[in-house]
Amino acid sequence: MSHWSTDLARKTYSIPHWSDGYFDVDGHGRMVVRPKGTAGPEVALSTVIETAQAQGAKLPMLVRFPDVLGDRLRKLQGAFAQAIKDWDYGGSYTAIYPIKVNQHAGVAGTLASHHGEGFGLEAGSKPELMAVLALSRPGGTIVCNGYKDREYIRLALIGRKLGLETYIVIEKPSELKVALEEAAALGIKPGLGVRMRLASLGAGKWQNSGGDKAKFGLDPRQLLTLWKELRDSGMGDCLQLLHFHMGSQISNVRDIAAGMREATRYFVELSQLGAKISHVDVGGGLGIDYEGTRSRSYNSVNYGIHHYASSIVQPLAEACASEGLPPPRILTECGRAMTAHHAVLVANVSEVEQAPEGRVPDPHADESTPVRQLRELHSEMAQRPAVEVFHEASQAHAEGLSLYTLG
Repeated sequence: MSHWSTDLARKTYSIPHWSDGYFDVDGHGRMVVRPKGTAGPEVALSTVIETAQAQGAKLPMLVRFPDVLGDRLRKLQGAFAQAIKDWDYGGSYTAIYPIKVNQHAGVAGTLASHHGEGFGLEAGSKPELMAVLALSRPGGTIVCNGYKDREYIRLALIGRKLGLETYIVIEKPSELKVALEEAAALGIKPGLGVRMRLASLGAGKWQNSGGDKAKFGLDPRQLLTLWKELRDSGMGDCLQLLHFHMGSQISNVRDIAAGMREATRYFVELSQLGAKISHVDVGGGLGIDYEGTRSRSYNSVNYGIHHYASSIVQPLAEACASEGLPPPRILTECGRAMTAHHAVLVANVSEVEQAPEGRVPDPHADESTPVRQLRELHSEMAQRPAVEVFHEASQAHAEGLSLYTLG
């Protein structure tokens, strides 16, 4: 194809959109990786593969770029720092990494090395909590989610006794009694959170992990009952974290904004009842544009990281200002956004199927509407998004087959 160029390759495969600056095509037509983003150095992926093969490695192989992890974390923290400044928000932000996303030591360990107020870890089971406790530093934030038996809760409380900022998130009413019993046995005041079920639902592949039909979380009646039990027992100050989950890989930023506004009302109402909520954990949801289409497709997103951060900060900033409430620290569990770009799976090419070539036949007066539509789409391929053209061409093709079948 004599007209092919690196610029056309970037556009055809939407590389600038899905790569987020970590991948590109150089002047020689090679895929290059920039582990520290657009401002950092680049290396050809083919050079990495050739070096690995020279050392005895064979395809397929998974190539990891640890520097991407640190850069993604910095970008996430930077986006929230900017949103906090833009909305004059008095609180701070902590990026929580759910270890279930990737437990590999090179991934979790690299992220955990960026310990401090701006980073924490999340566990959803006893084995995960053990790993998280080992990775955390004194003063580090740990969010304890998932199914909790007595051993899990005791382990989380021991972590707090060792100087870690652990929060046991109550997701079922029965967990509160066990948490208070174990805390009394250890002679420690627990840090408690509560997960609520939002009515708002972020559309996506994993949308059923959020919403009012979610497996975990308390409904409004259960939430009020829990608060009353804590207040009446003199343990009201233990409830410090409000948690919710709108879903994973949320494609539409409007769903995020709607969920945040609903959650903010819960925060305001609980605060007015006397709860001292110092942390709001918004869970996951920040998606990755796998397709590069910047759309509401389940494999894409119609927003960027800065738009996401602003959608989280704005409702809380406005509510705290209007209600005169102390601004809580914002936590997110955006594990996908931290890790998705850092690994590349390279496989052997076992077979190549050539696309049909040749000149498109000249139009004639009596050609059908679907054929005419396909001809127009072919002429627009260089000017329009490839996915959009493909969907319209598929529809025209189906209409043509239907007309042929009907004679």
